[in-house]
Amino acid sequence: MVAEVRVLSLAECASSFPALRFAVGAVASDRVSGTATLVSRAEEAHDLAGIGKLLLGLTLAHLGEGDEGFLEHTLTVTADHRAGARTGTLRLMSGDLELSVEDAVNLVFATGDAACVLALLEFTKSEGVDVFAEAQGLVDALGLNAFQFTGTEEDESWGDGLLGQTTCAETLELLRTLVTPGDLETAVSVATSAPAVTQLSVLSEATRQRMQSWMGRVFEPAGLASALPGFGPQRVPHQTLSGLELTARGAECGYSSVLTLRTETGEWVHVAAHLPTSSADLQSPRDVSAVLGTLGLATYHFVTR
Repeated sequence: MVAEVRVLSLAECASSFPALRFAVGAVASDRVSGTATLVSRAEEAHDLAGIGKLLLGLTLAHLGEGDEGFLEHTLTVTADHRAGARTGTLRLMSGDLELSVEDAVNLVFATGDAACVLALLEFTKSEGVDVFAEAQGLVDALGLNAFQFTGTEEDESWGDGLLGQTTCAETLELLRTLVTPGDLETAVSVATSAPAVTQLSVLSEATRQRMQSWMGRVFEPAGLASALPGFGPQRVPHQTLSGLELTARGAECGYSSVLTLRTETGEWVHVAAHLPTSSADLQSPRDVSAVLGTLGLATYHFVTR
């Protein structure tokens, strides 16, 4: 049985959990060469399964660059949105709730709130925005060709917003784009440093800082961040996404999680992971959390060693 977090090295995570796909990458430092630190099945395509919300939020933040005040616009979470929501606390409430676009994205990142996802998708449609096309255009501009979207959640949502596929290696590259321009100058791509130049011209510093802020306030009880030292929101500083809704669902498409940590010298270490439901070790949501938490803890030990 898996069912509890273990203290393993990154290499031991790859051998102990053969079904787990992941990529761990760090910027250039005395300890790493600047390429991916360790990968395991990282080039295998998988459903977004929990990180669609990351692309949804990035797309909305990017749209805000060309439309000042876009993120401050008000939307309404209604009974229809709650009826289609399969996760999040707002589905348990009654009555309409007015939120800004930014506050709704905050709830999606922090809790995977599906009612907010459906409200955001309805709002963007009413504004004449094709989120599906905008998201695909954005990842194409970033050179992230493994991200292929197939659509958006419609009448029912599990808090992802966007549907499609990617790879852990590509998600790692996406995480690298979210550092600030000053940090990005020292970050090293898995392949070459060329993509960083393109990414700098696509995403503004304001968008990167907004994404870091959204991810930095998330308490994740089920994914890569779940076993980091500390308790609850007082865990070591990190950036992540909430994925509890997927473990609660029993995710048909598997479980994806992301994590960013910083070393004491200010360097970035990113992790992208995906755990297929086909893994024989998975008997319960607790098993999923234990596997992902073990990898997150192994990364923390790598960062602090």
